[in-house]
Amino acid sequence: MTIRQTLHVAICVIVSLTLLAIATRYIHPHWLLATLHSLQLHATVGCIVAMLVALVLYRSIGGYLILIAAVLLAGHTLWMTRTFVSMVSDADYAAPTFRLMSFNILDDNYSNSEAITKAIATSGADVVNVMEAEPLVPHLQELAATYPYRIGCGVMIEDCDQLMLSKTPLENGSIRSLSIIFENRFILADVTLHGQKIHVAGIHTTKPYFDGFHELELIHAALAITDTDGPLVLSGDFNASTLTPTCGNFSTGRA
Repeated sequence: MTIRQTLHVAICVIVSLTLLAIATRYIHPHWLLATLHSLQLHATVGCIVAMLVALVLYRSIGGYLILIAAVLLAGHTLWMTRTFVSMVSDADYAAPTFRLMSFNILDDNYSNSEAITKAIATSGADVVNVMEAEPLVPHLQELAATYPYRIGCGVMIEDCDQLMLSKTPLENGSIRSLSIIFENRFILADVTLHGQKIHVAGIHTTKPYFDGFHELELIHAALAITDTDGPLVLSGDFNASTLTPTCGNFSTGRA
């Protein structure tokens, strides 16, 4: 076997194993492979490129079959993304504007806290959801000039991890711990803009490879927002794309 054939076989084996790992989502998705499922589009495109290289090195029927499998998986991945797209209706165009800012600033990002504070204050957002908000503690009074209402950082929650800021009163505020990994990472409140009550939620889930906690947290979040009626705006850091089975189920109401 020549070096080109050896490299061809090696690439085929690696790509085949990657495609099989991705395909487990269609049978029984496992949290160990959640990151790969989240990056399914990137992974399948990478597999296509790898197989093109393999076929340049050496052509084989098996190589072409693996390439076809990678193309089919990539195509289905693109198709799946369309299921999460909502079309804007004429009524939506006529609705009042609501501006939301959602930002995970990282809990050790103290060096940029002043710049982040300025970015939030000048954003023009009606509501701001901040995750890992500890660096903003010295700037809360400054932010209060623009956003006098908040939940988090001493208001309803002592810790400064999940934070919700608003220009208008935050009514019926509630905080939930979605799992035992992190506490108080779900905030739900109501704001009234242009005479319309809007439910606003901020969420920060654990990474999907933390056992089954990601799925558990999304189930708890789904139960919380199911109790609401009327317009709901949910934002946050899910630590995964909508391609992850857990996020996909949550987005389509199957969580």
